[in-house]
Amino acid sequence: MEINNISDIVENVKNIELGWVDNEKNYYYNSEKKLKKRFSLATPEETLTNKIGTSYDIVELERNYLKNLNVKFNTYFMIYYEPKRTYTHTFIVYEENDKFYWLEGSWSKELGIHEFMSLYDLITYVKDLFTEYNSIRRMDKDYLCIYKYKKPKAHIGLKEFYKHCENGENVLI
Repeated sequence: MEINNISDIVENVKNIELGWVDNEKNYYYNSEKKLKKRFSLATPEETLTNKIGTSYDIVELERNYLKNLNVKFNTYFMIYYEPKRTYTHTFIVYEENDKFYWLEGSWSKELGIHEFMSLYDLITYVKDLFTEYNSIRRMDKDYLCIYKYKKPKAHIGLKEFYKHCENGENVLI
């Protein structure tokens, strides 16, 4: 599909199922089974071909599209650690006409473009949804970290991806 505007990105991304493909070409739909040991960040081309991706993979595809459209954007990584589990999400924000837009490609209920008057409002809204989507009942939002991060290398593992994002700019909200 040819991408001529941001709406085209949404149309293209909505055909990608949530999940991931390991380095042995096994598909995991809506599952984190074996993710820690077998995850490999897909290239945008692989995400398109496989029609499956994590929020990390989908953001890299969206990054590629926005870059080709010459749209100024930033990518964000949210992470919350619990003793037995880690919760994460990545997303893209772009600015246009003094407004901020959240481009969501992996949370199916939120798929699309969402407009906000400020970056603070946008990130606060996504932060609140993060607790909802992850069913975290007693989440102390003060321990939810948000990082603005640059493009990671393709095919890095999960630990390397987290480290890459955590080395980005800490966003204080």
